[in-house]
Amino acid sequence: MKNMIAKNIARVVPMRFEGTNMEEFDKVLGKLKEIYAEEMEVGETVMLGEEIPDDVDAVLIPVMWVDTYTNLELFKKTVHKPILVITTVFGVSLMFDWESVAYLKSKGFEVYNPHSIELGKTILKALALKRVMKGQKFLIFQDTPGDGLIPEQFKIFYWWNDECTNDIKEKFGIEIVRKPYKALCEYAKSISDEDAKKELERWDFDSEGVNDRAMYETIKMFMALREEVDKTGNVAACGVNCINEAYDTNVTPCLAWNLLYRDRGVMWGCEGDTSSLLTQYIMGSVIDTAIFTTNIYPFLSGMPALSHEKIQSFPDVEDPDNHALLVHCGYLGCSIAQKYATKWSLKPSVLAWLFGEHSTAIDAEVEKGNITMCKLHSNFKSLMVEKAVLEEYVQYPGSDCRNGGLIKVEDGYRLMEKIYSHHVIVLTGKRSNQMRAVCSVFGIEYDEI
Repeated sequence: MKNMIAKNIARVVPMRFEGTNMEEFDKVLGKLKEIYAEEMEVGETVMLGEEIPDDVDAVLIPVMWVDTYTNLELFKKTVHKPILVITTVFGVSLMFDWESVAYLKSKGFEVYNPHSIELGKTILKALALKRVMKGQKFLIFQDTPGDGLIPEQFKIFYWWNDECTNDIKEKFGIEIVRKPYKALCEYAKSISDEDAKKELERWDFDSEGVNDRAMYETIKMFMALREEVDKTGNVAACGVNCINEAYDTNVTPCLAWNLLYRDRGVMWGCEGDTSSLLTQYIMGSVIDTAIFTTNIYPFLSGMPALSHEKIQSFPDVEDPDNHALLVHCGYLGCSIAQKYATKWSLKPSVLAWLFGEHSTAIDAEVEKGNITMCKLHSNFKSLMVEKAVLEEYVQYPGSDCRNGGLIKVEDGYRLMEKIYSHHVIVLTGKRSNQMRAVCSVFGIEYDEI
């Protein structure tokens, strides 16, 4: 059976008050059902004081009323779900309801009053995700997570430790399922060229400099991963300890991530980093924009960053202290999805000396301009958020930065002080207001740099 990730549709019940004008109530509710048809499933209307079903994600108020103040005790007694205040036919909150919203919040209620349809959709999808992710799985392939080819790096990473795995399960309900990477690689090699050729015919993507043998081996990795995802079932995201266990294969999973996302809706992550994968999964599931994981190299990090990317100097800019490079395995980010890219091509891996002769990577670009970076803290109690601008793409031929992103942040020193990880998740556009709402839904502290 195919492993398909369903859309996040929130279950809501409308609530009305005794004095509500029914014509106005029906008009607004009817319009909201149209506007948010793909984000919410609307149950039978309840009156304030009636029982709220346990299986709903939120209570929807299409028309606010004075009962907010006069019947507060009834609110406290019967409303134990998040409250959505969306009170206009335009799909947003009415300005005259702001006092009621502020009042309810001051009394301890979880209340959302989106000022835009985009934000309303984000909140609804986040409420649904909070419910459906309980019992979902992250499928990670690794054999020697703390050792491998680069133990000096991976020994100090938190994500493969039991504490991280247990916290993800306890706080979000997601189970980390680990399977042997070596066995996956051996199975991929056993797939015939004929079957690989047939699979390739299903897909349309640009490639440059990738020979037939490398293409066959790459698509076999996708086929093996897809089979394991389907066999495991209820897999929301997937990753492998690729760079640290490259001795098990001469191919990389970069193309597989794109095809799994297109074919099954499965999110992806690099290097088996479950903490970053969780961040990308949550934000990518509720915010409709380009999203990817990458390494960040603030210019203030100096020679360690330059040495790691095998470049002599950072780009010449007027304000170097407030600039950084985004680079991962030679290019902008890890397996940027085709649907969001302005440029996309599969190329031979820049790190072929490590991964092997048939390894590939994706050279992709997204729209320049505003971006928002984020990353969950290791304790999963807060989300680091950093607003930035993607200014240009920079190339260093012969280096490990063939096509990276040059970004400008507001305060590079503050970034160095507050940053949670070398991995950051990047979303295009101004997304901090949506991220703030998602944090509220999940009970996570919003930590903007």
